[in-house]
Amino acid sequence: MSLTTPCPICSATEWRSCYHGSIRMGSFGKKSPDDLDVWECGGCGARHLPPVMADIEAYYKSGEYRDDLSQGNAVDAYFKVNDNDQPHRLDLIGMHTLRGKTVADIGCGAGPFLDLVKGFASKTIAVEPNQCYHDSLRQRGHEVYTWAQDVPTAGTIDAAVSYSVLEHVEDPIKFLQDIHRLLKPGGILALSTPNADDWMVANSPDYAAFFYRKVHLWYFTATALKKLASIAGFDTENLTFDHRFDLSNAMVWMRDKRPTGNGKIPFDPALNAVWRETLIRQGASDYLYVILKKPE
Repeated sequence: MSLTTPCPICSATEWRSCYHGSIRMGSFGKKSPDDLDVWECGGCGARHLPPVMADIEAYYKSGEYRDDLSQGNAVDAYFKVNDNDQPHRLDLIGMHTLRGKTVADIGCGAGPFLDLVKGFASKTIAVEPNQCYHDSLRQRGHEVYTWAQDVPTAGTIDAAVSYSVLEHVEDPIKFLQDIHRLLKPGGILALSTPNADDWMVANSPDYAAFFYRKVHLWYFTATALKKLASIAGFDTENLTFDHRFDLSNAMVWMRDKRPTGNGKIPFDPALNAVWRETLIRQGASDYLYVILKKPE
């Protein structure tokens, strides 16, 4: 089997299979019944998993995605899983960058980041396909839309964020261009996405089968992410490697072949710091954060 369709990012037609095996279909333990291929574009280096869902937009609008993760669609359940990530995300973009500004969160879920910045941003815009969250978002004072293309006023947003969303979309170029349209000249976009050069993907076949998942259609290295941004009309202001897990997580993955989180083996904090700093320095961490700018 081969992939012959042009890459929607760079239009190249050369692909190579960079992974062949089962993929994750939801929460841990839910695997695809058949082995599938993840393809790497010979032009831009992005990796692509062809969709296994018939109607992706309906899947996200209905809330089925959260059900597949065994998290449910309750607002409080979303906060419980995601609240603790938000201060770190704010640190990476800088509170001063958003103060007094119109801020949009593209793919905001139940809106914990917008809740965090609402006290000092002048206006907050929530873009989220999952209809289960819309009433709550409005009640908390956010302007709500389903998709970025639904926001009617182009060139009026100072800053947009989009955390852990890019990997889900069918067309990454259109996704970024829709955000580009909304931003003022000089406006910024902060986004995050899993790092395709994650050390665990390269060194643990069991982890790779967990990393590649039906809802993640695109996987980016730092180089591929910068190329994508440039093609979509953005300048890359800053790209940061980040690693969220300690050495214990990696060791237990190798031993038990399952996710367990941090702290299961009580390594010295200094050793954990060296582990994290080494992966970041080598570009082999688990996550990428990038600040993009719409040219003046």
